[in-house]
Order: sequence, then C-alpha cells, then structure tokens
Amino acid sequence: MTKPPLLLFLAHGGDPHRVAIAPVLAAAAERAGWTFDLYYDGRRSGRHFGGWEDGNRTEATGAGSLMAGGRHLDHALWLTTRYRVVALGDPASPLWPVVEAGGDSALRSSDPAAIYEAAFRLLEQPVPDRVAVLDMAPQTPLGIVAAPFLYPQLMTEPCLGVDISADAALRQRLEALGARRFTGYCVDPVRARGFPGGLDAVEGKVTGESYASFSVGLARHHAAWGCGTLLGDPDLIAAQLPLAATKRLLPLYGRPQTDVIERAADLIKAGADPVYGRQFDDHDFFALGRLGRGLQIVDPDPPFASTAAIPLRIPDPPRPFTDFEPDDATLRRWAVEGRVLTTLVLWSGMIRELHCIPRILDLVAATGLRCGLVVTVDSLTQSSPADLALLSVPEERGGVLGRVELLLGSTGRGVCAEGEMPDGELQWLLGDARAEMATMLPPGLMPRGWWPLVDSPLVPGRTPRLHWDEGRPILRISPRPRPSETPATSVEVAQEGTARKAPPEASTPTMDARRLIGNALRRYRLDRFYEAWRPYDHARPGPLRPEVLTAVRSAGFDYMWTKTGFGTAEAVVTDGGFVALPFTAGDWDGWSPFYTIRNTAQVRAAERRLTRNGRPGWLASNIDSILWMLPGEVLERGRALFQVAQIVAGGGGTGTLVNVTPNTIARYARILAKAKAGQGVPAPPVPPPEIRGGPAPDASSEARQPSRDPAEVA
Repeated sequence: MTKPPLLLFLAHGGDPHRVAIAPVLAAAAERAGWTFDLYYDGRRSGRHFGGWEDGNRTEATGAGSLMAGGRHLDHALWLTTRYRVVALGDPASPLWPVVEAGGDSALRSSDPAAIYEAAFRLLEQPVPDRVAVLDMAPQTPLGIVAAPFLYPQLMTEPCLGVDISADAALRQRLEALGARRFTGYCVDPVRARGFPGGLDAVEGKVTGESYASFSVGLARHHAAWGCGTLLGDPDLIAAQLPLAATKRLLPLYGRPQTDVIERAADLIKAGADPVYGRQFDDHDFFALGRLGRGLQIVDPDPPFASTAAIPLRIPDPPRPFTDFEPDDATLRRWAVEGRVLTTLVLWSGMIRELHCIPRILDLVAATGLRCGLVVTVDSLTQSSPADLALLSVPEERGGVLGRVELLLGSTGRGVCAEGEMPDGELQWLLGDARAEMATMLPPGLMPRGWWPLVDSPLVPGRTPRLHWDEGRPILRISPRPRPSETPATSVEVAQEGTARKAPPEASTPTMDARRLIGNALRRYRLDRFYEAWRPYDHARPGPLRPEVLTAVRSAGFDYMWTKTGFGTAEAVVTDGGFVALPFTAGDWDGWSPFYTIRNTAQVRAAERRLTRNGRPGWLASNIDSILWMLPGEVLERGRALFQVAQIVAGGGGTGTLVNVTPNTIARYARILAKAKAGQGVPAPPVPPPEIRGGPAPDASSEARQPSRDPAEVA
C-alpha cells in the first residue's frame, strides 16, 4: 500500500527564520495534498511547566520533555512507518539518522532560499513572487514577540517568508527564485528601514499594547480563517504550528491569560472544543469553563501533530475486563467484614503528558497496582499504540490487562472547571467524546467512569499558615504579585540567545527586595521552611452541582468521581444506580484545585482514619502524573511514587486494605448504599479480629467467574 506523503521541516529552536518558513511550507503542503510537520531541537529540562508562578526557570524549562525520556526519535520513527516522510532543513538536526533510515532526505540546509527551492519543486507548486518579512525580536517595553502570531497571514495566500534579520545575499537568492515583492508584517520601524533593498510595504505594527490586545486584534482580523484557539506563549505557538495549521487555530496569549480569554470570549465560544495550548496559571481553567471550553495542554515537543491522523486500534482483550473484578457476592461479604477498598486515579489526559503513560504501565507491572488512568480523546489520538496496546495484553504475556481501568477526564477533550460550565454544554461534549472513543477502543476498555478537575463552584476554605510536611515545619508567606501587562520599563533577560523582556513587575523595588531575601534563604537552606500561599489555599469545592451529575449520567457513564465531600466514604447514589464518589485520601493541592496524594504518610493517615471504626469504605485519591513521571521529574520523584504504589497494592500499612480498580469501588458504594437504606445486609460496626489483622485478599482471585483457577488472574 502506498504511504501518504509527509513533509517534515527540521530546524533549531533558536533560528529566527523558522517561524516564517514553517507556515509557508505548511500552506504549500496543504495545497499539494501533503501532510506537514516539524521538529525544533533545543535544550530541554523535561520538567512540568506550571505557568508563571514557578520561579527560577531557564529557557529549557518550558521547552518540553528531554529528547531521550520523551522518545523524540521513536516518535519520528513511528511517522516513517505510516507516512512517506520527506525531510528538509537544518543539517545538524538530531532526527536525521532516524528519518533517513525510514524516509527520504530532500535537502540538508538551513538556507531559507534553498529550502524553498527544494520544497516547492518537491510539492510541484509554483514559487510565489511575494515574500512576507516577519520580526522575531522583542518589540515595545513589554517585549512582545510578534512573528509567531502571524502564521494565519502567511497561510491565506501563497508567499515565501523570512525574518527581518535576512542579509543582502539571502534577498538575492530569493529574487533568483522569482521573488519580487517584500512586505513587512508587524516589523519594528528601525529594523524595517535597515532591511537590505528596502521593503515595498509594511503592514501592522506593535505599539505599547499588551500581548492580549495584540493577539486578539490579529485573531479578529483572521477570524474567517480560524476554527479554534491556540493559547500560549510565542515559543509554544511557533512549535505547535502543524497543530494550528491542521485545525485552523487562532493564536492568543496574555499575561495573565485570563485577560485574553475574556477579551476573545466570543471567538473562543465560536471555535471548537478543546482550546489547545497551556495554562498561564490554573485560573485559565475557570475562565475557559465559563465559556464551555476545556484546555488541551501541549508542550513544544513531540508527539507530532500528524500522528493524530493515524487511526488508533487497540485489539480486543482475550477476556473481558470484568473477569478481573470481584463479583457482587464477594463485595457483599467484604462489606460485612468491614473491608476498606483502595485505588489510585492517575491523571494523564493531556498531550504533553503522554510521556508519562509508559512509566505508569511500568509502575503497574512492577508493583501489581490496580488503578484508574484518566485520558481524553486527544491523548488517545496522539498516543503510541505500542503503549496503549498493553491495556489488552494479559499479565502472563507482559501486559496490564485487568489492572488499569480507563476513565474519561473533564470535557472529554480538554480540562476546565466543570462546575463553571453553562448548562447543557458538558453533556454534549462528553457524549461527542464518548462516540469518538468508541471508534478507537474495544468495548471492554471503554471508560465507565468520569473524572473532574473541579465539578462544583469553589467556596471559601482554610489552609493553616503553619503546617508540617515530611517532618519539618512549613510557614506560608505572601506570594509574588500576579503580573499584569501595562507598558512600563522592563529589564532585558537573555533567552535562547535572543534579547527578551521580563514582565514589568520584575524591576520594581518590592521584587528586588524579595529576590534578595529569597537568595539569602536559599543560600542558608532556610527556604525549606517557607512556602508561598498558593492560588487555591483559601478555597475548597462547594456542594455537588446536580446539573453536573445529570450531565455525566446522561452521557452514558456508570459513575463519576467528585471533588466534593472529601474524606468521607459516603457516595451519592441515584435511583438508577449512578454513583458519585468522593476522594478520601491526600490533601488539597492548593496550586491546582483538586485533592492529591504526595507521599506514603498520607496513605497511612487515611488508612488509620478509615479503618478505626471498623466500617466498610474506600481509600482513594488522585496522582497528578506530570509532577511525578515526566522525563525530568521521574528522576527526582519516581522513588516516592513507587513507594505509594507499593503500599496501596500491598494492602496498606496493616495489609488489610483491598486494592481494586475504580469501577469496583463504584459497585461497592452501591452495595453499601443499599445496606444503609435497609435493602441489604448492613456491615457490623467492628470487623472480627482475624479480619482486622489478616492479609488483604487479592481482588482478582474472587472475581465474577469463581470457577476458574485464581492463579490465572493473580
């Protein structure tokens, strides 16, 4: 079978011409019926990019996963198995060995003119006579980098593109190809006057406005072209050009991003769900929720956007997933015995978090953990079948069948504060997402449960100023002020070899004093005893919104988790048997609006609380996978997560807990609710001594088909 062609553009992340070249190639490839993708190499830290609040970052912090840990070469190799990949660009790109092993080399060169000559000849397209000249240098006291936001301009009509830094020799080479008109777009006036041979015209300008007003103005100008939204900083916008071109996403950015979300509310609501990009901070999830949209987070690294066009097919498991769950008789017996069931729900529903999934599956295989894995439609379409195929492979053949249950997260395609969504929007989005998932997953792996970010409006809450964390006292102090974009004197900061502007608050006396104090605390290692107040320390989830429960149930789910009612194993069970389950272990994150487990001490504390009265219940909490298992994070925190998984899988500190998958806890909650209502056998207040001290049973050994050998599902 003939493979469809894919044009792959390779460049260094510091090349200013890349931002002008990429949309030109993407548009030409689209006209020729080719798929387009790109890869920008550079230094990466592989750490979680949580937004502006994380200080002390370098240019590598927001650049995505490490090449090795993020398996960039593997992603490129995967493309060559499904596409006829033809690459051109930077001769020093690290992807060349893989690309040439499975694809073709059109040209190894960083010269824009040579790239255009090779690409248009390959695509059998005429070389345009118009050149769009962009400016990647910062402009205005706010340091606005305009060029990445101009790709809709370059994709609406054929043209070539270069950066304003082009020299006379490059102009001559472009003219030799047939270029006749050079038009500047949002170019600094001084640099425009210095362009070799001059510019025929200059359109648009960047004045003292903010990123928000600048990007919204451009988005409105190109609204007829757009079908969705790409929300993020200039480097992210540039690196995600293939995604933006394929889905026709209008680029937006603000500091904070809630400003640009509010300014462009009509554009965002008119566009498709989800909004792609990354958060400035978690307030973005609430602002988008009020517009009925979720945020699907991406980083400036693979997986390649073109992967989404490759159909995901996971084979049917040899036995139904329900074979690995205990039957109802076993659950009723455990209720009488006062057993506490336990599970972990691991969040990994963003495209940037797909690097976590192989490590999650390794964790399950190494510890025997039973857990839930939260995904979205986009995380499935962009994922590697080599990873997800293990969900239907039995343990005796090296897989994790029966141990990892998929759940659908938030809007089904992205994440937002669901409790803020307009009525009816969540149900529609979830129904649409489930329908698409059914084309990718076998029936036995379809999500039966739903996971929210925060499914109710927040109400005032309390976090103590002084608390203990892993044996040391922690005092909370005032956080840095949240930045706002106003024209002011800025300080130059170096990033990726280009002069950039820091936000104006960085030069104030208050911030200078704060920096001096912070440096002193770090010098004497006293910073271990201080933490800034987090954005959600003074808030907690309010009551469960009936509209959210109705929406999830109507979308076809059997149960949902809820962030309300934390700590008590008391589920909401409707007349039809739909279950809303609260989490019972961990603590309030504070940075993000949900509960999570951070160490084994929190598991043991929850175990003591939930077992001391001898009543049945469940110990369940979230694991925010990106904080543990991104390639840069796992080196530092992987051991701690391994210990949490070990204690949960092993029955807790007492060995009496029973580790199960989340759907089993939903079934258990129904049984407990019936017992409480007098429709079943109620559990005694205190379990027999042999149960309190005895080992936890293996959930799979007492499953729905007890006639088979328990060793088959051990």
